[in-house]
Amino acid sequence: MRKHFYFIFAIYIVSAFGPASAQKLIHNTSVTGVSYAGNKINRIYIPPPAKFFRKSDLPDKASVKLIYTGFPSTAANALQYAASILETVLPEGTKVTLSASWEQITTRGVLANSSITGFVYGWAVNAIDPKLVYPVALAEKIGGESLNDSLDGDITLRINSSVNWYYGTDGNTPGTKYDLVTVILHEVCHGLGFYDSFSTSGTIGWYGFGSYPIIYDTFLENASGKRLTDTLSFTNYSAGLKTELTGGNVYFNGPLLKNAMSRSRIKIYAPGTWDSGSSISHIDEATAPDGSLLMTPFIDYGEAIHDPGKLIMSMLGDLGWVNTRIIHEPARDTETRLTSLPVNITVKSDTAYNHNRVCMVWSADNFATSDTLFMVSGNADDNYSANIPVNSFNSRLQYYFFTEDCFNRLYRCPSYIDSIKYSVFIGTDTIKPVIDHTPLVSLLETVDTIDFTATVTDNLGVDTVYIEYTIDDEPAHYLGLAKSSGNVYSARLNARQLHLAGGDSINYRIFAADSAKVPNIGILPASGTFSVRIDGLANVLEKYSTDFTGDAAADFINDGFTVMQPAGFTHYGLNSLHPYESPEDNNKSINYTAVLRHPLKLKESGLMISYNEIVLVEPGEEGAAFGSSDFYDYVIAEGSKNSGKTWFSLADGYDSQLHTSWETAYSSSSDGTNSTAIGSESLLFSHYILCSPSDKISAGDTLLLRFRLYSDPFAHGWGWTIEDLNIRPFTDDVTKISDENDWSVYPNPGNGIIRLRSGEDLTNTNKTLHYSILDASGICIKSDILPGQSENVIDFSGHPSGIYFIILTRDDWLKTIRYCLIR
Repeated sequence: MRKHFYFIFAIYIVSAFGPASAQKLIHNTSVTGVSYAGNKINRIYIPPPAKFFRKSDLPDKASVKLIYTGFPSTAANALQYAASILETVLPEGTKVTLSASWEQITTRGVLANSSITGFVYGWAVNAIDPKLVYPVALAEKIGGESLNDSLDGDITLRINSSVNWYYGTDGNTPGTKYDLVTVILHEVCHGLGFYDSFSTSGTIGWYGFGSYPIIYDTFLENASGKRLTDTLSFTNYSAGLKTELTGGNVYFNGPLLKNAMSRSRIKIYAPGTWDSGSSISHIDEATAPDGSLLMTPFIDYGEAIHDPGKLIMSMLGDLGWVNTRIIHEPARDTETRLTSLPVNITVKSDTAYNHNRVCMVWSADNFATSDTLFMVSGNADDNYSANIPVNSFNSRLQYYFFTEDCFNRLYRCPSYIDSIKYSVFIGTDTIKPVIDHTPLVSLLETVDTIDFTATVTDNLGVDTVYIEYTIDDEPAHYLGLAKSSGNVYSARLNARQLHLAGGDSINYRIFAADSAKVPNIGILPASGTFSVRIDGLANVLEKYSTDFTGDAAADFINDGFTVMQPAGFTHYGLNSLHPYESPEDNNKSINYTAVLRHPLKLKESGLMISYNEIVLVEPGEEGAAFGSSDFYDYVIAEGSKNSGKTWFSLADGYDSQLHTSWETAYSSSSDGTNSTAIGSESLLFSHYILCSPSDKISAGDTLLLRFRLYSDPFAHGWGWTIEDLNIRPFTDDVTKISDENDWSVYPNPGNGIIRLRSGEDLTNTNKTLHYSILDASGICIKSDILPGQSENVIDFSGHPSGIYFIILTRDDWLKTIRYCLIR
C-alpha cells in the first residue's frame, strides 16, 4: 500500500486558489490499498445490513457503477453482489465508479489491491477542512459534482486470479478458501478514504502531499490523545513521528465514531516494524471490536464479512461521507442602485444540522470589519435567505456562509475563507469581458464550413460576441456568435461562399460586449489579428511513397513538423520539433500535425501504411489505456474523408512504451520532468497500419492522412521522426509457395504457433529481416527481428481466433501473408 506520488505540487497550489480550481484532480495510479491473505481459519459470517434485503424500497439509494475486465462469470457475480451491498450502506444519492480487473498478482500473499485514481484539495470542493487532501470518490460526494473521467473510475481494483476463491454470496465460505465479496468490500473501503499518507524511512516518519495531510491522517492520535498531524506536538519528517507510527499505540478518534462507540476510540494497526502494506491504514486485529473486522490487516480463510459495520461506516462518516453542503449561486455584479442584496442558499445534509444557526458573514470593507446575519427559511425547509444592506453605490460586498451539524462540525462556504470569499460589486461597471479562444492555424481549401468557438465570461453578463474577419485584402466582414452552452459562444461560416484557394489567408479577431449601461468591449487578440493559412491539396493517388528527399517537403502541410535530416542521422524524414514543447498550463495541450497533401483512394482491400520511426514522447502510466487521462503524450496516424473537417484514428495512439528501447532511451537522461535523451538511427523501428473499409470509411472514398503528436502539460521529450513512408493497396490473398525462394506459413490455419519457411538460404545474408503481426483491424500485436535462418518459429497463440496478417520486411522488400488462427 505505499505510496509515493509524483506530481508537480506547486502547479496545483498556484491553480487552486480560486472559487473553482482550473485543475481540481491530482491523478494517481500508485497502489493505495492491499488485502493480505491471513494464514488462519476464521469461519465467521456477518451478513449484509438489514436494509440490503429491502433495497428495492429505498427511494434514492447510492449508485455503484462497475467497469470490469477479465472476470469469469462466477467472480463477476460476487463483484456485482458487493457493489449492491455498497449501494445500500453509502449515503443516498452517492455515485461511485469502480474499475476492476481479474489478473494474476505475483506478490506473495496479496489477495487484491486497489488504487484511488485521484486526489482533490479540500478548497476545490468546499470540504470541511480546505487544507487537506481527499480521495476523489469522497471529494465528489462532498462537492456534489463529478471530477474525473468516467472511464478512469474513482477506484480501481486488481483481483488476484490465482487465489483459491469462494465465489458464493451466502457467506458459507469453507476453511480452505478466501471470500471474494469480503475482499472486494475491504478494498473499496480503502478507496473510499480508509487510507493514510504516512510513511517512514530509516529513523524518519512523515506524511502528506507536500505539507498537506490526507483527511484520514487528521483523525489519528497517540495514546495520550495528541494528533499525529499536530505540528506543535510532532514535526513532520521527524524521528518522533516515526516512533509514534511504529509504537503500537495509534488510535482513530472522530465525533461519529465516538458516538457509535459510546465516547471511545478505535485502535489502529501500528506494528513495531513499519509495514508498507498495512501499517496505519487498518484496524488493530488484536483489539478490533466486532463491528470493525472488515478493515483488519488480514483476511483469513473462511472469513465472510458482508457488512462494513456501524463502526467502519462511522469512521467513513468522520472523513466526510456524512457531510453537510451549502449550495449557493453567487450574486452577479450589478449597476442597479440597490438598498439591499438578496442572497439565497440551500443546505443539503446527510445528518441533522442546526436550523437555527445557518448564517452569513458579510463585509463592505474587505473584512476589516464584518457582520453576521442569521438566515431565514421561509418554508421551514432547507432553503434559506438573507438580505445584505447596501449603504452606497460603487461598493464591493464580500460574504460567506456557515452552519453546523449535530456532531458540532462547522461547515463554511466557501470553505477556505482565509483566501476565498464570494464577492459582488454594486456600481458602475468598468470590467471588460474575458475571451478565451484557441486560434485556427490552417484550413484546407476544400473545407466547406469553418467553426469558430470562444469562451466568454464577464462579471456583469455578456451581451454580444462577434467576429470581424477579412480574406486577404478584401473589406471586413462580421459574424455573430451565439451562446451554445455555459459561457461558450460559437458560429459556423459557410466557407464555400468564400471561394478559398491555396495561398489565401483569413485574418480575424473576436469582440465581446458586456451588458453594462456603457458597454465594455473585450477584444482578442488585443492587437493585430489571428491569421489562418489556407492550404491547397494535390491530386488523388492510389499509392504514395517517399524517402523525404527532393521535393517531398512540398507534399506535406506541416504545423510543428519539418522535413529534415536531424543531426547524426544519415536519412531525411518527417520530424517534429526536437525537442517538442509542452504547455505549462493545466488546461492546455499542443497538437503538432503533418498532413499529406495527396488524398488517397481506398480500395476494397484497404491501404497498408508503413514507415520507420523513432518515438521519444512522454510515456503514460503503466497499463493506462489510450484515451484515458493517464496516457499522457502520444503519436497517432489519423484519417479524414471530409477534407480535414473531422479526423478519426487509423489505429490507437502510442508512446515511448511501444518499444522497450524507446522507453529506456526516454528515461536515460532528464532535466526536471523533461527527457533530454536524443534520438538516434539505432532506435528506428518499422510500423504498419492497415486501413480497411469500416464504419468510418468505405471503399471508393478518398482519405486524407495526417500524423499528429499530442503534448499534454508539464513534460516532453525529443519527439517523433518518420522515415521511408510507403502507402499502397493492401492485397489480402494468402501467399502460397510458388517457387523455391518464396515464403510460407504453416500450419495455416493453425493455433498461433507458426513456422515461417523460406526457400532462400538466409544464413549468410547481412540484411536484417523484420516481421510484424497485425490483427484484422490493422493493429500491430507483435513485432521483432527474425534470426538469419531459413525456418523460424513464432508464437502468438494467446490471441483470439481470427484473421491476422504477417508482414515481412527487409530493406526495400515487403511481403504480406494472411494467417487464420483457430483456437
